[in-house]
Amino acid sequence: MRDPDNAVSGLVEGPVVQAGSVHGNVYLTGPVPLTVVPAQLSTPPTGFAGRDAELVRMDEVLRDGGVAVLKGPGGVGKTALALHWLDRGRERFPDGQLHADLALPSGEPVAPEDVLGQFLRALGVPAAQVPSGLAERTALYRSVTTGKALAVLLDDAVSAAQARVLTPVSGTTVVTTRRALLGLLAGGAEIVTVEPLPVEPALALLRARLGGERVAAEPDAASDLVRFCGGLPIALCVAAARAVARPHRSLARLVAELSDERARLDGLSTEGDLSVRSTLDAAYDDLPADLRRLYRALGLHPGDGFGPEVAAAMLPLDVSAAQAGLDALVDASLAEELDEGSYRLHELVRVHARGRTLDEDGEEERAHIVRRAARWYLHAAHRANRVVMPARGIICSVPEPADFTWPQVFSAHAPALDWLSGHRATLLALTREALHRSWPRLAYELADALQPLLILHKHREDAVASSELGLRAAESTGDATARDRMRKRLARALVAHGDWAAAQEHAVDLLDSSRIRGDRRGEAGALKTLGLVALARGDLADAVTSFQETAEILRSLGRRRSEGLVLINLSEALVRLDRHRSAIEQARRARQLLSALDDPDPYNVARAVAVLGQAHLAEGGISEARPLLEQALTTFARLGSGHERAGAHRLLAQLARRIGDEEQARSHEDLARKLLATRSW
Repeated sequence: MRDPDNAVSGLVEGPVVQAGSVHGNVYLTGPVPLTVVPAQLSTPPTGFAGRDAELVRMDEVLRDGGVAVLKGPGGVGKTALALHWLDRGRERFPDGQLHADLALPSGEPVAPEDVLGQFLRALGVPAAQVPSGLAERTALYRSVTTGKALAVLLDDAVSAAQARVLTPVSGTTVVTTRRALLGLLAGGAEIVTVEPLPVEPALALLRARLGGERVAAEPDAASDLVRFCGGLPIALCVAAARAVARPHRSLARLVAELSDERARLDGLSTEGDLSVRSTLDAAYDDLPADLRRLYRALGLHPGDGFGPEVAAAMLPLDVSAAQAGLDALVDASLAEELDEGSYRLHELVRVHARGRTLDEDGEEERAHIVRRAARWYLHAAHRANRVVMPARGIICSVPEPADFTWPQVFSAHAPALDWLSGHRATLLALTREALHRSWPRLAYELADALQPLLILHKHREDAVASSELGLRAAESTGDATARDRMRKRLARALVAHGDWAAAQEHAVDLLDSSRIRGDRRGEAGALKTLGLVALARGDLADAVTSFQETAEILRSLGRRRSEGLVLINLSEALVRLDRHRSAIEQARRARQLLSALDDPDPYNVARAVAVLGQAHLAEGGISEARPLLEQALTTFARLGSGHERAGAHRLLAQLARRIGDEEQARSHEDLARKLLATRSW
């Protein structure tokens, strides 16, 4: 017998039943709809801390639904923040929670149509009824989600277009990304910036993972762990996991293992998702070639707070290209914009960038980049110093390169001084680097360029450090004048630091060598330094003798500015010896000399005015002292010299007590204490 023909002709939609004969009723039904409410969000990780400001911001942005974009570097805890916020508000989403990772482990984006298919099926759409095309799936997703109280978490979004089609019509969407999803922001989404954890929340995370007792037993090591991890939760979690796996090992041992920069990223990475290196590698691999080159170069920059001008000098690039590159690195969450025109790399990002340049660039190329950076900072410091202390000489053996460009901050005293202050650590680090790379002349000139800032702000430890570096550099050059200049500076820094014995030793050796060479100016510098040591020790008679001999030599050499400076010191010593009339005469002479200079020296003129006011006050001349001290205070405030300003306030406090105004005296004393408390001597 031949098989019956099992064919259907025409267009048919829906179920079809073919039978030779049917007895009874036939019931046709479609697939049973899914009634389970999707709950795809995982439990928030333990140890969550330090995100109060971000949670408040999310409350504001998502009060009535909408889209929040959590942007920050890889491993900063964006997903943990999103899960924590969504978990505490689960009752707001009775229609379910959806979650999708939008990037593959390779960094490639997940196709949005694949995620839409998963979401539609989770929302109860039968698999057979899920359309095959992106447009159809998008339209159905919008229809299904209309009127729903949903929460959708889109993790690691690669593009705005990818995230946009996955945003439901109703409900709340949280997108995490390390990229600038400008298309989402233009469409009404609001950004929540997620930065590394501050110290205390980072320690709280460690305590949650390690236990409070273990952290309390080694507080210094725990603090070092936080510093090495740079506040990145992913790094902190890996460090904690390593410590948990070795409960009998100290945290100090783990810190020692992480102290090597080249090994640090591997030490903060594990197999699987918890890998600082793979997180940064993925971000780096996403960059085009020109941005990778800029990123590697910035890994050689020794400090925070670099601008497009120095980035342009390092490669070199046009400044506009450097600016665009820095903005692109910010968009990729590999750099942070501190302020307009100022950027930095997170500590672990800097370690990663430095590792990349060590792996991919030759030593000659790296040295060229560092040298150009050092020269740029040297000439930038000179430009600032000409504004901050125009009377002070500039030491520079290399002309300013024509292709360097400069920030617009060197036209006035306050911004120029702020620039020097903000780049103090960078200048000091570059001095060390130049000496390490056997560029002694450059190291010497960088150390010298730091002096105006160190004079005004009295960073005493840095003054000693920079002078020691400068002295080593000067000795390497074989330049006796440079060596003596730095030795004198080191001795005076040691006086201010309280190491009088070492200062005296340097000064005596400098005096002997100067006299042997017949160097009268060097002799004067050594004598003045010995006077400063004596003044600090309270040997006032010896101080007066040394300052007087110094002044005589400088007067014979026609060094008017230097003579004026030592007369300020002489007047101070005479005031303390109660020789008030002589102190007034010397202070007046100092003020006259310094005021008549061709290049203005307002800082030292103010010092002369202050000591003149002090001498009048000591003699009882209240009416003469007040205007002088107030004039000096105004100048010190304008020049940003907190230490000298505090001294003027204390003298005005003495004056107020002399006339019985105790309230005014307390006010001046309080101002002096606040000024001194804000500085690191």
